[in-house]
Amino acid sequence: MTEKISPYLKSLLHLPSIRLQYIDETKNATTVNYNDPLMEDSHEVVKGLIHKYTHRALIKVSYQCAAHCRFCTRIRQIGHPEGRLQEDDIDAIAQYLSLHPEIDEVILSGGDPFYTPQTTKQIIEKCQAIDSIKTWRIGTRLPLQSPISMDSKLVKELEACIQQLAAQKPFFILLHVEHPDELTNDALRVIQHLRTLGVTLLSQTVFLKGINDEYEILVSLFKSLYHIGVIPYYLYRCDRVKGLEAFYADPQKEKEIAIKLRQYLSGIACPLFVEDIENGYGKIPVM
Repeated sequence: MTEKISPYLKSLLHLPSIRLQYIDETKNATTVNYNDPLMEDSHEVVKGLIHKYTHRALIKVSYQCAAHCRFCTRIRQIGHPEGRLQEDDIDAIAQYLSLHPEIDEVILSGGDPFYTPQTTKQIIEKCQAIDSIKTWRIGTRLPLQSPISMDSKLVKELEACIQQLAAQKPFFILLHVEHPDELTNDALRVIQHLRTLGVTLLSQTVFLKGINDEYEILVSLFKSLYHIGVIPYYLYRCDRVKGLEAFYADPQKEKEIAIKLRQYLSGIACPLFVEDIENGYGKIPVM
């Protein structure tokens, strides 16, 4: 994966919590044969559409993001242009979803669906009339990586599309947030705006060694999110992707932190601590 960072994030690189997520300070330019522990590639039924679980499907809108997280599960793909969906691909996705009414939930991911708003809007418009789809989700980091990009005309058009659909069906936007330092005034402005779209805002966070694997950091993060109307959803153990070992936190320390969070935070403010089990078994609560 090539290094990429937005101008906005460059202004925050004096913060180790931000810098370590995006900049490889070791400068070890080793070539890693990144694996796919969640078996997404083997469950790609048409280009961009992952049907791994019976009742839900994930659409990788593109492999493009405003910035490249060094701990990305899809590090083997992010930044590559071949992930871009064309009109024929979107038609094939819509046809597959129509022919599989057991799929009642669609998750738009990538890459970042808000970074490629035209494609995301096309997908929604093609698929929103499929009655068997009851709920929608979008995962994004754009409000944390480039808040100003959320003000673009194309993003506003996508938001209008989302608002229209959210008036008919439950629509969830998941913000991927790792550290309280990401909740700047610019990011908070965007998050407050997203609340006006009639969607439910959730968050997901990955345990990252040396970045957020401390109780005080995470309790501050989840309280802050809860207080601005974002429900903490998942706290992940870092996926076991080859080459990401530097980000693996100590499992016992993770459990101790998760227990303290559960004891201190109110139920809605405390995310579920999970591990996405290899070989496609799904997200399992860490006991």
